[in-house]
Amino acid sequence: MFSGLFGAVGVIAGAVGTHLLQERLPPAEFVVFTTAITYLLLHSVALFGCGVALYSHADNRWFKLAGVFLVTGIVLFCGSLIIRSVTGSLFSAKIAPVGGSALILGWLFIAIGGFRLAGTSE
Repeated sequence: MFSGLFGAVGVIAGAVGTHLLQERLPPAEFVVFTTAITYLLLHSVALFGCGVALYSHADNRWFKLAGVFLVTGIVLFCGSLIIRSVTGSLFSAKIAPVGGSALILGWLFIAIGGFRLAGTSE
């Protein structure tokens, strides 16, 4: 559910950015915006992978944790960068490291979940 929602938001925001914001934002802020969109789309795919893994291995709590942290990271990291690039808000930029940390934890939980599956006889 979240993967599809974030994927759609990423494509829409990317189109809006390319067609409406590219000429209006300072170049450095447009780079921040496109970085946020890239991370949004990339992590939407990772989130989809967590959903697929959970469908096959519902008892693997690591994939559940990964999904929670990826959603949190997408909202905090990507959201704060988009807000910062469009509004110039420095407060939102201070939230990005928290979101980035959540994304890193999400990836680590995916790795742990994968190692746990590799160690089972499934």
